[in-house]
Amino acid sequence: MRNYKKTIIGSTLLLLLLLLSILYPYYGPKDFNHQVLVKDDQGAIIGRAPFPPSENHLLGTNRNGEDMHWLLLYGAKFTLITAFGIAVLRVFLGGLFGIFLSLWAPFLKSYFKDFFITFRYIPSILLGIMLMFPIVGGFSDVPISTIVTYQIIILVFIGFPSVTLFASDVTDELVKTSFVQSSYLMGASKLHIVRKHLRPYIGSYGILFTVQQIISTLHITMQLGLFGMFLGGRNRAGIFGYDDPEKPASLSNEWAGLIGQNFSDFMLAPWAILSPVIGYFLVIVIINLIKKELEENLNGFQVVKKKQKQRRGARTEARSTARRGLFEFVQKL
Repeated sequence: MRNYKKTIIGSTLLLLLLLLSILYPYYGPKDFNHQVLVKDDQGAIIGRAPFPPSENHLLGTNRNGEDMHWLLLYGAKFTLITAFGIAVLRVFLGGLFGIFLSLWAPFLKSYFKDFFITFRYIPSILLGIMLMFPIVGGFSDVPISTIVTYQIIILVFIGFPSVTLFASDVTDELVKTSFVQSSYLMGASKLHIVRKHLRPYIGSYGILFTVQQIISTLHITMQLGLFGMFLGGRNRAGIFGYDDPEKPASLSNEWAGLIGQNFSDFMLAPWAILSPVIGYFLVIVIINLIKKELEENLNGFQVVKKKQKQRRGARTEARSTARRGLFEFVQKL
């Protein structure tokens, strides 16, 4: 456990944030401390949203007069659960298909690469906008569940080819190892190879790659938010003001949507965009630290194994040398 201090601390912080967000309805205000106008004792208006950070508004408010720290706490669950769920689906589906390509259908691998080669030249954000725009690009009467399901399918599809090829390449390398080849020669089936020999390695790589895909998902959802492709769709109420056309707002208040809907207000209320940006930055930093520690431990495990083998070999050689030196032959005079 000492080798995973950063992973334990980072996972605990993210889990705590997730629990606070899930339990928000039990302690947070339903209207996010909504306050558009401030009046004095005579009823005269002395202030109008957005309000800067203060004792009453820790992170300030947006143009709708809603406290940013309450919005961040409420929307954190949608950001974290979506990123984690999409990453798990990518790794699970892509991993299964990658193993299938390597063991049962290696002749299809070249066709798969050729079919998805365009993904290397088309930016993921552009592909996401083109696929999501028909259903997320405007206000519609489509149920939220349908919109979220469609968005999850698109985001999983965008990362599916790279995960599949990675899993297939890892499987190809593992199949070349001596212990797997020995099992093949002894008549082991492919399912037996996967269950007994490949599963421990695939599990380790799978955890690491899941963390990598969480970071990738956070990146693309933030970029989609800047273009108005909010997770869960758009809120018809929009943003308070006189924008024409009406400025859309995030329906779920997830962090990428908060960044996108407040992006144009950077000069008017910089705290409204900096708050979710800093929150996004901190989450990515925590996940990146976890990823680096997992990589170091994965590489360190291999190094330790090599060192142990070298030490064992040195000890064996020392023993054999000692045994050879038990008797010393001298010429008799």
